[in-house]
Amino acid sequence: MVETMKKYIILTLSLLIATSIFAGSLSKETVERVKEATVFILMESKNNSSVINPSGRGTCSGFVINKERFIVTNYHCVHNTTRLKLAFYDKDDWNIYEVKIIGIDPLADVAVIHIPSRKKPLPFLEWSLEEPWDGMTVFAVGHPFGMAWTISKGIISSNKRTVRSPYVRYIQTDTAINTGNSGGPLVNTAGNVVGINSLIVNPQPQPKVHAGVALALRNDDAKEIVDVLVKGEEFIRPIVGVQLADLNPLNRESIVNLPDVKESGIIIPNTFGSIVAPSEGIPEGLEKFDTIVSVDGKAVNRQDDLTDVIRTKKPGDTVDLLIVRNRVYKNVTVTLKKLEVTGAQLY
Repeated sequence: MVETMKKYIILTLSLLIATSIFAGSLSKETVERVKEATVFILMESKNNSSVINPSGRGTCSGFVINKERFIVTNYHCVHNTTRLKLAFYDKDDWNIYEVKIIGIDPLADVAVIHIPSRKKPLPFLEWSLEEPWDGMTVFAVGHPFGMAWTISKGIISSNKRTVRSPYVRYIQTDTAINTGNSGGPLVNTAGNVVGINSLIVNPQPQPKVHAGVALALRNDDAKEIVDVLVKGEEFIRPIVGVQLADLNPLNRESIVNLPDVKESGIIIPNTFGSIVAPSEGIPEGLEKFDTIVSVDGKAVNRQDDLTDVIRTKKPGDTVDLLIVRNRVYKNVTVTLKKLEVTGAQLY
């Protein structure tokens, strides 16, 4: 009886160890499926900063999202390109396919492309339905430096970063991502997409190589955008129409000492919020150096809090802002505008 119990305990421990070892891995079948749905993109351009090869040729990644042959990649992979082609991870298909651009969203760095036909059905990837969390194990699939269908492993370092704009949310990851990974999928252990690999953060402008900090567009934002682009429609974002700067007790002194603030005589509150920067076209009811502390009854400690509410609305809708102006609280109703941005402004 004792020997039987010992064997049972040893077997149980062995299973637990094996489970812990493979819990953060991709199965062989999942690896093949993700590779087959990831495409190799060849681009030619005369004026694209993403193409560093003197020949004007570069490589990017992308992935198939449905059986209708729609493919997601980065906008900077198609910007100012004169020719786009792609290839599949398929030993029975060595064809190079011409590509049509269906829709673009320069701000989020997303493009949807399409191939007219292919005899063989395309495997495609599903979007992850769960919100990514810090510490989640993830895998990047793509073609770093042209090394086709490379897989690298890492974790999510932060599940919410804003870089170019507070209206676009990224995942920060330490997964090895380099030139050529752009537009490829960041997947979880189930092989579902949690992000679109987009940016490398490196203190050195050149060369653009992995330094342990990379950014991928979050799955929820990406899916929302892609669902619009596949229809050939424009993804529209509402905005308040002002430039904002985060205000908190730590940076208040530096804001107070700005020449424009001193000249205006405005009293900057010692609080958290978003301060309206001087700019043209400030909406009626707001003034420069107003501090927004609430939107539709929800506290605003920084710009992200404001944009998280605004992203659920559309241009023409109104929002109720609570502001602080010279130590006096005021309620202001603002009509949202459409955010206008082009690829030429960003790339």
